Amino acid sequence: MSISNTFDMIKDINESKQLWKIVVRITNLWYVQMPPRSDHLDMILMDSKGDKIQVFALNVGFNIWRHYLVEGKTYMIQNFYVIPNDLQFKSRHHLYRIQFHGSTTIGRIEYPAIPPTQYDFKKFPEILSGNFRTHLLIC
Repeated sequence: MSISNTFDMIKDINESKQLWKIVVRITNLWYVQMPPRSDHLDMILMDSKGDKIQVFALNVGFNIWRHYLVEGKTYMIQNFYVIPNDLQFKSRHHLYRIQFHGSTTIGRIEYPAIPPTQYDFKKFPEILSGNFRTHLLIC
């Protein structure tokens, strides 16, 4: 069995189970500070197929993960919440997003099968016709 078969793929993530194990590259990472609310961390993760999902970590792990997670590096991540992607403004069109919690485990690994970048260009006819999502942030 190849190593890629031991991990779940982002396109398969849904609410059907609680134990997911993914290997991903952090393609975008940013910190949100909105006083008086708690700081949180937002990320976009990409797997070896180029599929992406949005992640956020509330203050429970913020101070630990902010020093460990590096944009462009690959990680094995497991034990996280899968919740509907019901944000008003989304950075990915995936139906779900991931939320880290106190028991989420993250390990840095070398996984060259995940490309450093994957672009999702719109075709000019789609842009000219207005066939795009206005609530989707570009990351």
